[in-house]
Order: sequence, then C-alpha cells, then structure tokens
Amino acid sequence: MFRISDESYERVTEILEDIGYACETSDYYEDWEDVARSSFCIMDDLDADCYDMTCAAVVEKIADLYAEGDTNYAKGIHSAFQGYLTERRDYLEFNGYYDKPDELPEDADEDDIDLYNEKMERYEAYEGIINAVDRWIEKVGRIGKENN
Repeated sequence: MFRISDESYERVTEILEDIGYACETSDYYEDWEDVARSSFCIMDDLDADCYDMTCAAVVEKIADLYAEGDTNYAKGIHSAFQGYLTERRDYLEFNGYYDKPDELPEDADEDDIDLYNEKMERYEAYEGIINAVDRWIEKVGRIGKENN
C-alpha cells in the first residue's frame, strides 16, 4: 500500500465535520446518508494520487468506526461514500470523456505539438481519476460485504 498524506487525513476530518453539521448522525443512517454524500465533493478537484490517498483515509476511518462499535455512523459514512463514488463515476463517464488523441503527424509544427501535449495531459488525468474511482468503488463495496 502507499503512505497516506497528512492532507488526506485533514480532508477526511473536514468531510466528517461537514457531515456532522449537515446531518443528524445519531438518527438511523438511511435517514441521512444521502445528504452526507455532498460532503465528499471536496474530493472532485483532486488529482488521481491525492484522490487515492483520500479514499484510503476514508476507508481507514470507516474501518476504525466499525472496530469502535459505532456501526450506525460507520454504515452512514460507508453508504454516503459509496454513493458519492458511484455518482462521481457516472458524472465523469457522462461529462468528462476524453478520447486519446491521434498520433502526431511527422510534419507537425510546434502548435500541433503543444495542442497534442495538452490533449494527452487531459486524457491521462481523466484516465487516472476514472480508474481511481473504479478501484475505490470495488474496494468500498467489499467493506460493505464484510460489515453487514
């Protein structure tokens, strides 16, 4: 596994604080988990590496909550996170699809090369984030099966 950055843990703390402000988490989790999803939107602008680390920190927190016996809160955070990831993937697939740019012709000038590099950068960033989201949907789904 990889090292989770302090910034990722701080993001998770911010997310949980936001959920605490927006939701009555002592209620049954199905009553508030859908509202809690929006708290994860602070992750939307992260690159794939930061996204991976933040997801890992969220999963770690969910596991800690289950281990501490705070099952209702853990299920709510888990369900909200799973919902956020699914919605994020759907959004990216619908709005963010980038085709891999065609190969550069041999007679490409500097402007063509710059444009190609920009398109490749966007494509690689998109591929990185969509792959990260898909990986975490699968991992978070396994947590749900383990704790139900």
